[in-house]
Amino acid sequence: MKALMVVVLLLLACLAQVTVAPLFPISGAQADLPLIAMAVLAVYAGPTTVMFGLPLAALFLGFGSSRAPGLLVIGYLPLLPLGMVLEEWRVPLNRYARTLVAGGVTGLWLRGVLAAGAMVSGAPVAIGALIGQVLIPGLIFDLALLTLAYVPFRFVGWSGRSMSLRREGYWGSY
Repeated sequence: MKALMVVVLLLLACLAQVTVAPLFPISGAQADLPLIAMAVLAVYAGPTTVMFGLPLAALFLGFGSSRAPGLLVIGYLPLLPLGMVLEEWRVPLNRYARTLVAGGVTGLWLRGVLAAGAMVSGAPVAIGALIGQVLIPGLIFDLALLTLAYVPFRFVGWSGRSMSLRREGYWGSY
């Protein structure tokens, strides 16, 4: 049942990304709703859930828009390793700040990968416009929406999970 709920949540986030998000751009940047959904899932459902959901979200979004699913997988990929590194290196941030950093950096990386893909395909190379009209407004928009998605769960009393996978030895699965 949990897997079905995750699939439905990611499908709804991808549908909202291609239908609702284009209606509310900020200076040329759209919110990345699948990224927000995966970041919240990573905190409250754990990293294993997102490891299976990330390729599904890339496929759903790729089929629903004109984006290549492979580029989307590469774009969303830093979310979990960055969250794990921030947690394992004992960076002096609380879980909310680590989630914001991981989500914000992943959003910047995703937009950079998609912009590089567009430039390789023939779009004009305009680094100043990319930074000023897409990357920075997109970062601010993603951080605001991530806050709106994260904070209600904390008010309800849900505590987040670790972004690290449980480590076992070679014989740990036997």
